Amino acid sequence: MSKILVISGHPDYKNSLANRAILDEFHRLVPEADIVYLDAEYPDGVIDVEREQKRLVEAETVVFEFPFWWFSAPSLMHLYFEKVLTHGFAYGSEGKALQGKKLIFSFTAGAPEAEYSPEGSEHFTMESLVPQFKALSDFCGFEWKGCIVSFGMMLLNPEDEEAKKHFYETANAHAQHLAEAVKE
Repeated sequence: MSKILVISGHPDYKNSLANRAILDEFHRLVPEADIVYLDAEYPDGVIDVEREQKRLVEAETVVFEFPFWWFSAPSLMHLYFEKVLTHGFAYGSEGKALQGKKLIFSFTAGAPEAEYSPEGSEHFTMESLVPQFKALSDFCGFEWKGCIVSFGMMLLNPEDEEAKKHFYETANAHAQHLAEAVKE
């Protein structure tokens, strides 16, 4: 099995319901995966670039996992991209460190899938909102494996047993899909 690296870009992982449920289940399914929780490792936002680049070099499959906020990744995930995926390492004439490594984006969206349409509250499809992730993959020479997204991942009333059951079933299905994707 290939070495799997998951970078969790949730800025408050401990208080996350959806991303924590997904990664906890994923880790149960794929215990050999290395999961880096950026908020825990870098609470001050000062990323150890050399350490993170070494992790990427050692990985064969990389997963960027986060909540979809403001139609993109959270600022902590963006900070990671800006600091770690540097010229000469991830791109440029000398930047070949990530060439051929598999890349998956895994994220959650609070709104239901139907809202991601021209008629919905978000006014755009998810596919039209995420081409920057594919562009990042291509720019850095990754082998693009796509996005895994779960919609409606806000548990507004934890006392609602039916909503809670659906929420955790969706999170577990996401984790299962991600586990299968990293093993391909």
